[in-house]
Amino acid sequence: MLAEKMPQSEFEFPYHKDSNELLKALNTKYPFLADLKFSLAVDKQLVQENTPLKGNEEIALLPPFSGG
Repeated sequence: MLAEKMPQSEFEFPYHKDSNELLKALNTKYPFLADLKFSLAVDKQLVQENTPLKGNEEIALLPPFSGG
């Protein structure tokens, strides 16, 4: 569902100082994200807390998944 709603699978986004600021900007640009559940990964590592960003990280929005 997440991939279907995004206009493209990869894109560059302006620098933001941390993951909370980035998520806020993404929600502003793509308001439909507020209705979707997803996880955020920074350089292939899931982040649960606000994470500082340098500006050259690979960010991924991951759909919900189960595992154990």
